[in-house]
Amino acid sequence: MIRLAVILVLCVPALAAANTCSVSGTAYGYHGQPLRAAVVRLTDTQNQNAAFFVTDASAGFAFADLAPGARYRVDLLSAPTAVTGSRLPTRSIVGMSPAFTCMTGSTAHADVRAQVY
Repeated sequence: MIRLAVILVLCVPALAAANTCSVSGTAYGYHGQPLRAAVVRLTDTQNQNAAFFVTDASAGFAFADLAPGARYRVDLLSAPTAVTGSRLPTRSIVGMSPAFTCMTGSTAHADVRAQVY
């Protein structure tokens, strides 16, 4: 009985990982240069849930443990700017990937490039 419990405890994390998906990619500037320390947002286009990531030294980003079968989009966000009449800095979308579906147990690749200069 103890052996069965140990086997189940060891297998549950592997089964959970197989029932999710992940998204990775690279953020690029308008002229194609990698954007380090850029903010990217992953949005589930069906329910509008979002997650954020700051790109690494290679301009890469990764989101893990996502719901498979959902439609996602990656947005590249601008640096925060002040808006007249507001005390809160705001960000604009400067680039976005096409919407895509993330499949169970896989990693979707979605690069995003700034579309405004």
